[in-house]
Amino acid sequence: MITINPKDNGERDNYKLLIGTIIPRPIAFVTTKSDEGVINGAPFSYFNIVSSNPPMISVSISRKNGQLKDTARNIYQSGEFCCSYC
Repeated sequence: MITINPKDNGERDNYKLLIGTIIPRPIAFVTTKSDEGVINGAPFSYFNIVSSNPPMISVSISRKNGQLKDTARNIYQSGEFCCSYC
């Protein structure tokens, strides 16, 4: 496993890293954890680069019957998620 700290990279390096992970369109596997400690993993095909400085991505999470899905609820509660690309 490689750990990358975007603060150690320049804007151009972060851009290259992000664009290389988004094109061609992979599937993002977003992992979150609930307040109760339950791990949730969900695939997303609709995500994109927002910025290379700071490095940011967006993930579009729809609602189910008007309610937040587990992924969105967990992100709101914890402020954290892990995004892996397949």
